[in-house]
Amino acid sequence: MRNLLCIVILVSAVTTDTLAKRFEKCELATVLENKHKMPREEVKNWVCIAQYESTFNTEAINHANWDGSKDYGLFQLNNKYWCGEESGKNECNMPCSALLDDDLTDDLACIKKIIRDTERWKGKGTGLTAWVAYVNRCQNRNLDDYMAECWSDPIDSNIINTKDEESTQEPEESTQEQETVTENGGSNNEDSPIINLVRVPIMLQRFPYFQHLINPYGYIYQQKYQ
Repeated sequence: MRNLLCIVILVSAVTTDTLAKRFEKCELATVLENKHKMPREEVKNWVCIAQYESTFNTEAINHANWDGSKDYGLFQLNNKYWCGEESGKNECNMPCSALLDDDLTDDLACIKKIIRDTERWKGKGTGLTAWVAYVNRCQNRNLDDYMAECWSDPIDSNIINTKDEESTQEPEESTQEQETVTENGGSNNEDSPIINLVRVPIMLQRFPYFQHLINPYGYIYQQKYQ
């Protein structure tokens, strides 16, 4: 009986390890479009975000946040607010370990909530700015060119106007925003993920009596928006 229990534990551990995945760029685009029925306009953004948040690695965990919190998974969701461990608000009602496998269903459900919460107080169309990778690496980029290697059959409804050369240049980034996840051995280059705390809301301190007029949830994100 004891040997059987050991075998079950070993098999479970191996199974858990195999659930983690490092996607290829075009592979992730296909999964988002075909399995999760995501429009290509959205696929472009999330593939770009995943590249610079986690280098397409579902088991990426960032331990380098100054407040001791950690970011999990493909889109680096923070355990201080969105997913649950021993502490935190766990607004997405799931363990952080659920973000480390190759099933993106729970990841996508959680990022939709982040977008909704962000847009409620920051304005419609601003949801993606909750990710520093989007602001610094994707927002002002021609994502049609970025995804060209994956889509040889562009759909007219998905084609956006090509930005001029000056507008497609990536914005300058602060030294802090260019820091990378040290546990992955990365360096400050274009392919390295960005350490950030953008998905960690903090209570407003300066105007406690008016905070609910500004944001009914009483929280703001730590990211400094330009």
